[in-house]
Amino acid sequence: MPIAGLKSAKWALPLGLLLWITVAEADLGHHLEFLYIDANEGSASGGHAALKFDQQVFHFQHIEPGLLRLYRNDAAAFEFAYGFQENRSIYGHRIDVNADFFQVLRDAFNRRLLIQNQQLSLLQALHDDQALASDLQNPGMAPHISVKGLGYFLTQYRPTATLPVASANIAPSSQALQQLRDAIVKEYGQNFLVDKRQQTWQNLQSLKPELAFKTASGELTDMRSTATSSAFAERYRNQLLNMAAMDVLQTGLSPRTESLLALPEATFKLSAAQLAKLQDFRQRLLADLISLMRSQRNDWGYPLLVGMARLHALDYSIASGYLIVLNRSRSENDDPQATIIEDANVPAALQYSQQVFMAASGHLDSPAALDELAYSELELSATALMQLHKPREDQQPLKLLPLTTTPSRPAAAELIGLPIPAKKLADFQNTVTEQIEIYQNQLQSLYGYNLLNRNCVTEIFRVVNQTVASMAVANQESTRQASQQLLGGYMNEQGLNMIPFVAYAHIADTYRLSASFQREPYRERRRQLRYRQMPQWQVDLQESNVLSSTIYDRNREDAAFLFFTQDQIWPRPLLGGFNLAVAGGQGLYGLFSWPWDSGDNLHKSLKGIVVSLPELLFFNIRKGSFPGLLPEVGIYVP
Repeated sequence: MPIAGLKSAKWALPLGLLLWITVAEADLGHHLEFLYIDANEGSASGGHAALKFDQQVFHFQHIEPGLLRLYRNDAAAFEFAYGFQENRSIYGHRIDVNADFFQVLRDAFNRRLLIQNQQLSLLQALHDDQALASDLQNPGMAPHISVKGLGYFLTQYRPTATLPVASANIAPSSQALQQLRDAIVKEYGQNFLVDKRQQTWQNLQSLKPELAFKTASGELTDMRSTATSSAFAERYRNQLLNMAAMDVLQTGLSPRTESLLALPEATFKLSAAQLAKLQDFRQRLLADLISLMRSQRNDWGYPLLVGMARLHALDYSIASGYLIVLNRSRSENDDPQATIIEDANVPAALQYSQQVFMAASGHLDSPAALDELAYSELELSATALMQLHKPREDQQPLKLLPLTTTPSRPAAAELIGLPIPAKKLADFQNTVTEQIEIYQNQLQSLYGYNLLNRNCVTEIFRVVNQTVASMAVANQESTRQASQQLLGGYMNEQGLNMIPFVAYAHIADTYRLSASFQREPYRERRRQLRYRQMPQWQVDLQESNVLSSTIYDRNREDAAFLFFTQDQIWPRPLLGGFNLAVAGGQGLYGLFSWPWDSGDNLHKSLKGIVVSLPELLFFNIRKGSFPGLLPEVGIYVP
């Protein structure tokens, strides 16, 4: 069962423009697709299961601390991550259903997703409240708090009761912010900005530590949302954010140079029509920011910060004739989710990024008005492209930082004390600690992962059967009768159906199917292409091991091994013995490399041993993976 998300697709997939060919949908009727994903080293090493509705895939994954979480992914992204980057075979059953049940079942999964996301967000809010209550008892020694969006202007921020004296009298360095400030004064009056900042400070100082919600034994359910108010830490962070935005506006700060990206190449020079489109978008953005100053939302400072940074970038784009956008990558160069692009893949990555950017820049040529969504796509695609153009030192592999779904580059803000007695803060902290324990136990009871009776397969059938049961009650039928009518049969979520490949086999004998299919993994597709160029025996010999393979390249995700055993059955124990020896050798090396690799080689050695042992019994798990694969590199074989 999987313990991580689609981590291997973390750079390419956020753009949502995968060059992937999917199986055509039927023109008549509705159908679901039950997907079984074959085993491989890494996440979902025991196989995985998912349910596909049109172009959406729902699947459950094991997350810490021992919970099953529902995810919804774009079908192309899901199949590219598992079938190509993780090199797994994907088997599917197409299940015919009527339109009403199709919609009801999809709504049930979406509702479960929304409710669970809220519940996990509430758990995080409790942890944030606990940390803030502790820090406020000694704010001078507390770590800084992260404020999203502020990193486009500052690296650190120190909130004060009045506008900082050091910057209150300096001339604004951003004409865009100067114009915005003058427009706000003209619209709302001379004292508006001063009064609004003072009110923001007072709002911060008047905050009280109160629970956003109270947990109670037995009341948590996956069928309805929990009524809450804003958490204490969220309200505190929002007021800091609002105040920081006001200070940036009033001092007229320009965005930091490294927070802006420029595309100066002549290929991307803006035409007169494109400049006019940006000018029109700028005017609407300016009007929106003026209206925002009257907003009743609690975190109005965030869209104000992002809007001011974009306003400045738009002015520079219009003045220079070249596109300048906000940097949408994460700011940490050592981000563990960064994608390493090997030198051999850089040309393909560059070509893909250019294609994505040209598709997004098409919004500038469209007769439709440029809206925020289209401009955001432009920012994302330009950021991805510019990362591939950045200079590298010491011949290091190209590292691509993950892109953010919103412009959220953070900055550190000093913690400001509140006029709250220390005892009250300590009591609140103790109360929150108790609530965390209760709430975690409730979540564990509701979503607790168990390999044998609660995993990625059983939860799919549980949601399906619960939905069928609710419809059966309305029609005065039993769940089994309703399932036979709606799906062609009834699948129990217990027993051997908790094993993905067993459940897949049982569905073929139980549900009403219109088709079954298999989608070959990336390596097998490439082998099939090579068969057209060379004799089969020569391809099989060359691709049988990692030393001579022209398809597989050693990568940081896989444990060391020598032979691919999925292609051979009878020689598998012998080849597995060699793989086991290689894994043992990596372990011996790991004993010496522990001081500088933090046990990475020892960990991979253990993983290699675990996936090599089944090969001695004619069973294959490991197939090799391609984490650096980009969408256009994936080759579709009909």
